[in-house]
Amino acid sequence: MNRAQLAMAYQACEVADLAAEAVTLDDPGEAREQAVRVLAAAQRLMEAADRFADPAEPTDSLQLFAYQHPEEAAADISAWVHRCRGHDCSGADARARG
Repeated sequence: MNRAQLAMAYQACEVADLAAEAVTLDDPGEAREQAVRVLAAAQRLMEAADRFADPAEPTDSLQLFAYQHPEEAAADISAWVHRCRGHDCSGADARARG
């Protein structure tokens, strides 16, 4: 996995966490605010995907971290995947089931 792919994966984790949190909210206003955050993170994911074809370093702090510290970013992504496989992805799964 190259640094651009790592940055995309890192950004995708953020999108997933924000979306998982959104489905647990009971207040419509809070849900809308969270949806705005999800869309903003998704836009940054699109930018990371565009960067996959362009070797320039990102300006987004989350993606830049993945570029500058690939080993730590990979470890973070691995921990995120293990947590989500254990169905403890932000605790949203249990809350969504009620």
